[in-house]
Amino acid sequence: MTKRIRKKSLSELDRTSLTALVLSADEKQDLLRGIELFNAHKFWEAHEVWEGIWQNHPEDGRFFIQALIQLAAAYHQLRRRIYRGFVIHIQRAQEKLELFPIAFLGIDVEVLRGTIKRTIEFLGANKNLEGTDFSRIQIPQITNLPSQSESGWPQL
Repeated sequence: MTKRIRKKSLSELDRTSLTALVLSADEKQDLLRGIELFNAHKFWEAHEVWEGIWQNHPEDGRFFIQALIQLAAAYHQLRRRIYRGFVIHIQRAQEKLELFPIAFLGIDVEVLRGTIKRTIEFLGANKNLEGTDFSRIQIPQITNLPSQSESGWPQL
């Protein structure tokens, strides 16, 4: 039986001393595979790949993986026209991504946060989601930073 890792709430985190997320070689490949799937708009599949990483880590850094999972869930729900679910998940993803530096695990977090912020501002202008043109919402690409190690894995 797999040992369950206790989940922390965001309020339990000391933002000044977030612990790094150390991924195994397989988890690094899964992270990259999830990015490929997300960028190909295969959101549910990306969600599932990242969940495998998230379940194995007790560190605070797992909130980053959870943010990616919630981002994938948001766009999956947007595609299915479940707009309330989209809004909830995109807000939760934003909340978690704000904890991290502009780059984390080789991912350009700042660009991702910018796209999410514009989406939330667009939604905020439409307090009542009735009549919101959800087709105008930009789906972000998750980008790796250019500094790569010899193995092709972004420098952490």
